[in-house]
Amino acid sequence: MILAADFGGTTIKLGIVREGTVLARHRLAAHADRPMAERLEAVACAWEKLLKEAGGTLRDCNGTALALPFVADAKQVCVRGEFGKFPGAADIDFAAWSEQRLGLPTALENDLRVALLGEWVAGAARGKTDVVMLALGTGIGCAVISSNQLLRGANNRAATLLGHSTIDHQGLQGRCGNIGCAEDLASTATLETRARSRPDFAGSALSRFEKIDFEAVFASARTGDACSQSLLEQSLRVWAVVLQNAVLAYDPQIVLLGGGVLRSPEAVVSPMERFLRQHMPALPLQVPVVAVALGDDAALLGAEVLFRQVHPALFP
Repeated sequence: MILAADFGGTTIKLGIVREGTVLARHRLAAHADRPMAERLEAVACAWEKLLKEAGGTLRDCNGTALALPFVADAKQVCVRGEFGKFPGAADIDFAAWSEQRLGLPTALENDLRVALLGEWVAGAARGKTDVVMLALGTGIGCAVISSNQLLRGANNRAATLLGHSTIDHQGLQGRCGNIGCAEDLASTATLETRARSRPDFAGSALSRFEKIDFEAVFASARTGDACSQSLLEQSLRVWAVVLQNAVLAYDPQIVLLGGGVLRSPEAVVSPMERFLRQHMPALPLQVPVVAVALGDDAALLGAEVLFRQVHPALFP
């Protein structure tokens, strides 16, 4: 059995996973502004409680696996940079923590890569050798499987930071320091600022929402609100260009779309697949674009896949 944890910005999703089945689940408030060491202890306590409720013990477990919202180094079992979440994460020896606190070996990787492993083994990408996955929400995340292997790169950044690619080369410098960054042009993190800066915002249906997120934009756009429709159209164009760039770079058999924006998949998947069909140069083959299938279980199931890849000797 594997003790899995998926660290999100709002919640930490926990599970006990055995041979492709999530035996037990739990959620913790992320409190992502709190130190990582503190949240790891909360995770360990929650795992112990889950095990007790399931009638198991730590001795029944092979190890732990962590899906983390950072550039992660799976070989060195550490993270590179913290991006404003879970301060102190870059200073933690995760392998030592897992051994000392729980008596178990561990594996870790970027959260979207772990979710992609889950979809690859048991979800929408099952049976595929080459897959691109985009997560659209607070940011724009990307993960790639190429020839049946997670694509990591020399510095563990391959694909992961695709959301920070330049979409508007004449644009302003964004939060990350890049110019015309895709995330600045089409993500939840900047949506409210972009909406309020529009001259038609004050009289729009969107202005009546207490919280301005893509759920509000989709809802207002369906009523014919011009401000919301314009914001949605811009976002779809940006996402589609990121998608096209990923397909050109990684040549997948299939593209998976996930993230908070996919609460309205019918309004996202078809337009992006249509853009890809209309604008891909010299590629007559169609690349399917589909919504993820496993939801919150993707990273939990992927955590077991990751652990088995990192520690094959523990599974005779």
